[in-house]
Amino acid sequence: MSNEAESNVGATELSVQGESLQRLYSQYTQGLFLVNRRYQRKLVWAVEEKAKLIDSVLKRLPIPLILLAESTHEGASRLEVIDGLQRLNALFSFIENEFAVDGYFFDLETLADTKLLKDQGKRLQRTPVLGRTECRDLANYQLPVSTYRSASEASVDEVFRRINSSGRYLSLQEIRQAGSTAEIASLVRRISAAVRGDASFTDYVSLEDMPKISITNKDLDYGIYDSDIFWVRQGILSREAVRESRDEELVLDILLDLILKPIASSGSEYRNAAYGDERGPASTSASTVRSRLLVLGPQEAQRRFMATLDLLTRTLDVAGTPYATLTVTQQNPRGVPRHFHALFVACSQLVHDETLTPKSLEGLAEALSGFWDRDLTIPGGGNWGGDRKAALIEAVKGYLRPSFVPNADEHQVAIQEEALRFESTLRMVLTEHSMFELKQGYCQVSDSALFDDASFAKIMKTTSAMANKGAGARGIIFIGVADDEEDARAIERFTGVASHRLDRFFITGTQHELDALGRSVDEQFRWLIERIKSSKLDQSFADALASTLTPFRYKEYLLWKLEPVAGSAPVTYDSKFFERHGPMTVEVSEPGSIVDLVRRFPNA
Repeated sequence: MSNEAESNVGATELSVQGESLQRLYSQYTQGLFLVNRRYQRKLVWAVEEKAKLIDSVLKRLPIPLILLAESTHEGASRLEVIDGLQRLNALFSFIENEFAVDGYFFDLETLADTKLLKDQGKRLQRTPVLGRTECRDLANYQLPVSTYRSASEASVDEVFRRINSSGRYLSLQEIRQAGSTAEIASLVRRISAAVRGDASFTDYVSLEDMPKISITNKDLDYGIYDSDIFWVRQGILSREAVRESRDEELVLDILLDLILKPIASSGSEYRNAAYGDERGPASTSASTVRSRLLVLGPQEAQRRFMATLDLLTRTLDVAGTPYATLTVTQQNPRGVPRHFHALFVACSQLVHDETLTPKSLEGLAEALSGFWDRDLTIPGGGNWGGDRKAALIEAVKGYLRPSFVPNADEHQVAIQEEALRFESTLRMVLTEHSMFELKQGYCQVSDSALFDDASFAKIMKTTSAMANKGAGARGIIFIGVADDEEDARAIERFTGVASHRLDRFFITGTQHELDALGRSVDEQFRWLIERIKSSKLDQSFADALASTLTPFRYKEYLLWKLEPVAGSAPVTYDSKFFERHGPMTVEVSEPGSIVDLVRRFPNA
């Protein structure tokens, strides 16, 4: 532990007291609980584990301590959950009728907060209902809660690592990730979340939003179903392995092979070294990884990983067969992650180092059929030597190279990469409402040939509001996506275009509008650029915004993206200030509110 961390912990005030579940739930409904995903594990408890905790509470059995830290987020006081995330979520979700215990649901009439939600139609009472006395006793149950006051980020990180260092609660990879500020740790976290589908726009997510991006099973009607996650769906990792963050270990191993030259060995001690364990081998030491990552660039490393994953995903979609079944007819589940690792690195090198592209996805799918039935051996456990791994990757490339040709279409590559980022970015709307906006199109739903000037003006107004969040703020607006099934059905009714559902969103595209307007994509692009530049936005901001307009195709749907970026001063639309309140754009008119807005830009 560093002297700085020791001094931070020593200066922190710690209060320990019993808190009723009723009081904690009231704080939860006020949005006071915050989850820092930089160190905090994802929500992974299955309904059986949640029910077991509730049963303990109903039987008045003690449960482990909840550990919180006072923090300030976006100018408001919050309680950061250091330990007890799974337990708090289980308790609150039972109170909100998301699951039953022994067949019975919590009585929403028991608490003032839940009764209000029920009366407002935000919560539906499910039956049969647990007895009122039992519900009252549960609400009055005293949980042991420790709260760190005046806690620094360093002290919170250190406390989290210490309470989980025995490995009883977290896997080895989760302990490595806990509080690590190394760029490789951030990269692993971002990529892993993007692949699983639980990515968030920022590291901070409110506890009430966490279930939307939790890993769950079919018994809970929210979150990301574990069977739908890429690793599980393709037979590369089991559900339990993903719950234990083995997917993040695999991402780390692959990333190190994409970054380091020559390729280093893989194994636990090599992973530890990359995260700063000075006792580990020099080939993957934190300093070595950091220097190589600086040469390649973190964004480029992430781009290469996601582009390779997209290529393999599209190929498997064409094959219509999961990876493990397609490539390995002699099943050996323990070896599948390393099979995939070697194939992934080989494909990345062919695409990014040799600038090749598949002749066709069908041809690549055929080449992968029964691929690992060849005389290609991989050790099943322990460390994987760098020399043996490098030789295997070269052999894999030799088998695959006939299925590739030189790639000279850089524009098409850029469009494809925009599409592959779309899915993971869209899911962030679930937890970050203020900096995302979705529009089904530019034209009126009932008449695709009639440009909707009012809707376009709202989009421009929203971009200014996003830029007014503060210096460095960045928003994203997708056009061609409906967040309401009724809107998607209306488009299908008027145009015949069926939507593609992605989570709770509906991809409608805008090609039907261009067809009705009689314009090509290039013509619409140039026309929109001029409309943005001549809008009622501040001119310099309008020019910068226009440069971010990007058309791309996702599953043949034509979409558009705008990325408003804050400058050094607030932005006006029609000489008025606007800001985002959740998903709403509202005018800032009160003098005090305008002063607060200007203060967000200290260099203005």
